[in-house]
Amino acid sequence: MKRPNTLLKVTSILHIILSVIGLVLTLVMSVFAGSLVAMVCDAAGMTGAGGAGFLSGTMLFVVAAIGCVLNLAAGILGVKAKAMACRVLGVILLILAIASFVMGISMFDKVGTIVAMAVVELCLPVLYVWGAFKEPTA
Repeated sequence: MKRPNTLLKVTSILHIILSVIGLVLTLVMSVFAGSLVAMVCDAAGMTGAGGAGFLSGTMLFVVAAIGCVLNLAAGILGVKAKAMACRVLGVILLILAIASFVMGISMFDKVGTIVAMAVVELCLPVLYVWGAFKEPTA
């Protein structure tokens, strides 16, 4: 009898919970992000920059929404124990987390804070990939 892969199940459930929370927060913040950037540009006297601010806010929303949808898909596939799909999606999520870490270090001065956040951010994809590779292929 096949023993269930607890690591994959737990990380998948965490992916589902966190991605749903992320989608809700992304939708709420998307209403305000573009307008806030546009208001700051207008307040700084940058005439005509409000449109660019709104566009950058919209791009942030799109990127965040794509990340949340990828995490949601990873969670659903992990609960269903689709080993190959979990491995591929897990590696993609891990690469995105590493890219986020590198970009965070290059953009911010407080490296200690960024490293601490990145360690937490990298934990879930690493555990997910580990669980996916422990899952036998059908």
